Amino acid sequence: MSMLEKPDPVTAGDFADGPDIMLWNPTLTEKRWRHEVVHAFLIRSCSIRCVAGLLTLAFTLGTELTRTLAGALMIASAIALLLSGLCAVAITAACLTTDHQHPHGRRCRLERSPGEFFYRSDDFADLDGTAHQTAGLLIDLIGELHDSNARDWLDPDLPRRVHEAVWDALTRLTRTRTARRQVAQLAAAPEETDLASATARAIAEFDTQLGDLLFHLQGCVTLTREWEAKLRHADLVERTSAVHAELRSASLHATVDAVAELPRSVFAYVTAARDLTGAGPFPWEPVFAEPSR
Repeated sequence: MSMLEKPDPVTAGDFADGPDIMLWNPTLTEKRWRHEVVHAFLIRSCSIRCVAGLLTLAFTLGTELTRTLAGALMIASAIALLLSGLCAVAITAACLTTDHQHPHGRRCRLERSPGEFFYRSDDFADLDGTAHQTAGLLIDLIGELHDSNARDWLDPDLPRRVHEAVWDALTRLTRTRTARRQVAQLAAAPEETDLASATARAIAEFDTQLGDLLFHLQGCVTLTREWEAKLRHADLVERTSAVHAELRSASLHATVDAVAELPRSVFAYVTAARDLTGAGPFPWEPVFAEPSR
């Protein structure tokens, strides 16, 4: 995938707290992504190596040092420094979607506002365990559905619809964060039992709906897995048939039948030679004792 092409719906990334999966915003356009790549390239072009190389090159070319050996070495060093910096910048821009292990723990523009560019499963870690787990499963299912070998057999619009549905669900899940905190606060106030119960029921209803969404998507993925198994079996049948055809074409029946006559011919020749030369019987021939007189 070109660095100027927007990421796949689900990708894996390396973060400061470990690897994680990311669900990208379905409304992210190619134009917006190219803008982000160019912005990252320009920002990182201001690295120490690039600036030092440019300054050294500008200083050297503006003096009489260019005619000396020292000046030539300085120019070569400046060019090498500049090229190494540009290579590092290009690698950083190319890994913009995956490398999020930034120095000093700083977040890049893509991470500062969760949901603007992507959600990572860890964005829901502060919710209760069930909601966090469901969010991670939803992202996993989207990735599996998009990578499925059965996609060519499905409704072409299905991946987009599922992507948008899950993104919408996760966006709404983030909005429940305040309510979940409120439940914890109300639970600490014995006189607010009714409010705590009502809020807990509302959250439980939302989680049930989220679970229903997960159930439906699991059904879609289960069906694609079964069709993938059928496709794998059909491919194996086809490949096995081809192998059998090759084995049949490589059959040695005709050669074996032709060679089967050779031992009899050789036997006839060697026994005739034995009789002509008086070489005596072969080991497999019985030897009869001469009758006594």
